[in-house]
Parts: sequence; structure tokens; C-alpha cells
Amino acid sequence: MEEVQVQKQRRLKVIAASVVLLCGIALLMMVGIKRTSVRHFTPAALAADGNKMNDQQVQVDGLIAEGSSEWDAANFKLTFAVRDRETAARVNVIYKDRLKPDNFTDGGSVFVEGKYDATQNLIVASKLMTKCASKYEGAESATPTNETSYISE
Repeated sequence: MEEVQVQKQRRLKVIAASVVLLCGIALLMMVGIKRTSVRHFTPAALAADGNKMNDQQVQVDGLIAEGSSEWDAANFKLTFAVRDRETAARVNVIYKDRLKPDNFTDGGSVFVEGKYDATQNLIVASKLMTKCASKYEGAESATPTNETSYISE
């Protein structure tokens, strides 16, 4: 009878240890997902939620604002503005210590990821992707393609 009680106690200890271990793993997964998740915005949506996203990692896609890009080749620093596809909203971007993508042109599609500073409406980009021109699109093509593919630099 005493042996049965010892077995029950062992089982109870194993079950308790398993529950604690599973809870610990679940907590680590939740914290890891929260830390690595990045919210995606358009420039207009970021302007609306900007103060909430201050000093947070964000992703923004839109168009490179005409006349906004400046490339400092000596310091590997690219500054430009991303404008919304439907509104006049813009967000400024600094992309440092990397080469300027070859297909980076004013008016082109761009996808940026980095830390947002709401006080300056500025993203310090860690990733920059530009739209790749389609090899199959003819020069006189009148119908735009709905597909967007990006090249990561």
C-alpha cells in the first residue's frame, strides 16, 4: 500500500513538472513572437497611428516620392520619402551603411522596414526592397501588371 502511494506521488511530481515546463515554453514562445513581430503600414496608416508606434519596428510600403531621394555615396547614406499610393501622406526614410539598390528610382514601388521616430516622422531603415521590373512586360504595354515583386538589398 505504501508503494502505491509512492508511485502516486511520483506521478503527481512528473505531472506538475510537465505542466510547469509546458507553461514556460508557451511563455517563451509568446514573448518571442511579440518581440519579432513587425506591424505593416501604409504611410497614411502610420501617420494615423504614429505616436503609438514611436520607437517601434515598422514596415511601410508605398511609392518613392518624386524628387525626395538623395544618395551620399561617400557615406553610403540614402534619404528619401515614401508616399502613400492613394493619399498625400508621406514618411521620411534614412537607409545607412548599405549600397543604393540599382533599381531605386523616384516614383518606384518600395518596401521599408526599420525603427520609427514619430517626432520626426522618420524611419531608420534596416531593410529596403524595391520593385523589380518584369522581364515579360513589353515597352508599349498599356495594361499594368497587378503583380509586385521586390528585390531585397
